[in-house]
Amino acid sequence: MLKSVNSVIYNLAFSPKIKFIDLEGMKSDAEAVEALFKLLTISGSIETLNLRHASVNNILNEEFFKSVGQSQTLKYLNLDLDTEVANNTFILHLAKAISMNAKGK
Repeated sequence: MLKSVNSVIYNLAFSPKIKFIDLEGMKSDAEAVEALFKLLTISGSIETLNLRHASVNNILNEEFFKSVGQSQTLKYLNLDLDTEVANNTFILHLAKAISMNAKGK
């Protein structure tokens, strides 16, 4: 099941009119992080990405945050994190992504 969800996430990157993606509560794995990275890197239209209470939040990596920072269209990212997920590395990557994204617009 997760493999098919990851494939759908990745393929959404090729849909030029998709602006809103809601993955709230989604169970996921490391491949989902890769799919989200590719989605944000390839897509030229995503404005909103809702990852509220998604298990992927526990394993987001630096590449994901770089894609957030480099996105020209992303305006809203909802991570809605539990405090134990938000460690120093996570917060540092998120802060860099926000800074990069703000400078690029």
